[in-house]
Amino acid sequence: MSEHGFLPDVGCHLVEVAADEGITRRLIGGVAIWLHSSEEARRIFGRDYPDLDFVGHERESRRLRKFLEEQGYVGDKLFNAMHGAQRLLYRHPEQDYQIDIFLDKFNMSHNLDLSGRLDVESPTLPAAELLLTKMQIVEINQKDVSDMIMLLWSHHLGDEDGPGELNIEQVAKLCAADWGLYTTVSDNLIEVRKLLPEVLAGAAGRDAVAGKMITDADVAGVLTGRIEFMLMRLESYPKSFAWKIRAVLGRRVRWYEVPEEVRR
Repeated sequence: MSEHGFLPDVGCHLVEVAADEGITRRLIGGVAIWLHSSEEARRIFGRDYPDLDFVGHERESRRLRKFLEEQGYVGDKLFNAMHGAQRLLYRHPEQDYQIDIFLDKFNMSHNLDLSGRLDVESPTLPAAELLLTKMQIVEINQKDVSDMIMLLWSHHLGDEDGPGELNIEQVAKLCAADWGLYTTVSDNLIEVRKLLPEVLAGAAGRDAVAGKMITDADVAGVLTGRIEFMLMRLESYPKSFAWKIRAVLGRRVRWYEVPEEVRR
């Protein structure tokens, strides 16, 4: 069992067992970021993970429901009846954690089509999409910031996916097609850069080992450099015609959706 709870193990197990049934699903959210990150980043930025988040294929929705019910999970009947073509909610009846499953698309502040990226890695989505699912949040909170910092600390920024790699080409390409996403991601990168000293000081204060790591390694310098590099790549990547047209309106018109609050 992980020091951050048992859910990382549960999540990996559910991905593996579903694959044996021919069902594709990948972890996203905090647990996925923890799994995709280095031991050092986990030590410094890890937190409690109360729920599991996945993405799967809409075409496999019926089989996925049957699979989860056979595993003992109980569906939210009202939510699933209303939103089941895009998203499903289930709960473990005894251990009282929730499973949130997005089908093909991650529709929150912005819409991310993840359907073509489910086969790149396992048990999680690639780091680029894990970062985007956090960076697309218009009003980020402390746990979102910690998750983003964990990913940025753990991954080199390059143009490929893989262990220890964050595909900045993929992030820049998606942002260059959508002015709204570009704006929110850029805003959040700047916000994370601003909050970095506070987050690092908090981590050092909570854990002596984490504090020593921060003192011995130039964590702030590495993270600041990666944030600056991402901002530069986002700005310089060639923009689509639709991006340029939407940019004319700018912030005068709201560029994001207000997602429905889901009870957890």
